[in-house]
Amino acid sequence: MKKLTNILKISVLILFVGILTSCNTDVDDPYATYTPEREAGLIADWLKAMTDKGMDIDTTQSGIFYINDTTKVGSGATVAAGNTVTVKYTGMFLDGQIFDASSLRGDGTMTYIHKTNRMIQGWEEGIEVLNKGAGAAFLVPSAKGYGTTGQGSIPPNTPLIFIIEVTNIK
Repeated sequence: MKKLTNILKISVLILFVGILTSCNTDVDDPYATYTPEREAGLIADWLKAMTDKGMDIDTTQSGIFYINDTTKVGSGATVAAGNTVTVKYTGMFLDGQIFDASSLRGDGTMTYIHKTNRMIQGWEEGIEVLNKGAGAAFLVPSAKGYGTTGQGSIPPNTPLIFIIEVTNIK
């Protein structure tokens, strides 16, 4: 009987230690090792994959890459500072994981006043190539996004993709 009691005590101790060690909060974070060098490689790989698929990639003067959506050709003036702009958008990481989208709220659009420091620099620069009705996918390097600090669910040194359609400009 004493042997059974000792086995039971040891089993409970092992179970308790197992529970404590399973509470470890270290999670394998694929973005924890993002460095500017790694980011440059990831961007190069993404650009190559897109060109291999026959995509025509343009670049703004400041280094925002974009692919125009040829099914969403707009008209009129392009987005400019002070415009009230309504968009449909999806923000994602290079692996396709979505971190934000206008479809997750309200009527599926977002309206803002352009160049009022509400948006990241890459968004503000990229969207200026679009006019009402136009759409594009933008690759924003982290230096034009959330930089070396990240924000919320966006880790440091993380390039971002935004798929944007401008539905209205006032």
